Amino acid sequence: MNAVEKLKLIGRPNAYYPKLAKPLGGVSSAVLFSQLFYWQDKSTSDLGVYKTRDELEDETGLTHNEQRTAIKKLCEKGVLIVTEKRLEHKTFYKIDNEKVNQVLSDFANSITQSSRQMKSSCPDLYNVDVETTTKLRSLYQEITTKSTTENTTNIIEDKPKKPKRARQLPDGFKPNSHHRYIAQNENIDLDNEFVKFNDYCLASGKKYIDWDAAFNNWLRNAGKYQRYNPSSNKSNFTSLAERNRQVLESMRS
Repeated sequence: MNAVEKLKLIGRPNAYYPKLAKPLGGVSSAVLFSQLFYWQDKSTSDLGVYKTRDELEDETGLTHNEQRTAIKKLCEKGVLIVTEKRLEHKTFYKIDNEKVNQVLSDFANSITQSSRQMKSSCPDLYNVDVETTTKLRSLYQEITTKSTTENTTNIIEDKPKKPKRARQLPDGFKPNSHHRYIAQNENIDLDNEFVKFNDYCLASGKKYIDWDAAFNNWLRNAGKYQRYNPSSNKSNFTSLAERNRQVLESMRS
């Protein structure tokens, strides 16, 4: 069983894998890698995990600038593939498992080779470096031990999860930071669109599994209509009614 397969068995790390800091280019890179690695098996897209910068900051504590630096290092190492869907305003992150195995293997080999050279030139320092190499390789044993314990516990405690069902507009539903981001990019009035969305869903008895995603689509459709129909910005009731009709039809499809 290779390193990547063992990492998958652990589940979500409490913080990150500190022994990955050196081979991946630093603590920030290791923290970001660990978080994205955890989400890989939970992604439904072939492109990998969809995460916003704000979500990654909430989950890892890394600022946007720290994320950019970490992403650059991981991409240079070849262990991370980033795909930007500009029209959808989404960024996907995918871990290259084969490259991870190669990077860790090369790093361990370089330490082993360095240790042998050091032994011949300075036997005292060799003992210190052997300890470093041993700690790195003990990562595999540590992962195996944790995975065995946690998987046994999960088998006992985990119950089959029921599939999510569509539901009516939940109480207290309101725009979040991602909705505000879409509204700003589409140059539309978020509060006004939220009132229309609320009224439409309540009046028609609409049900959705993911209400955040439903409102995302509403905002994007409103933005598309506004771009393709410049006259909708004028204050006349005919164009406004037509605009609302187009948005409602897009939500029904």
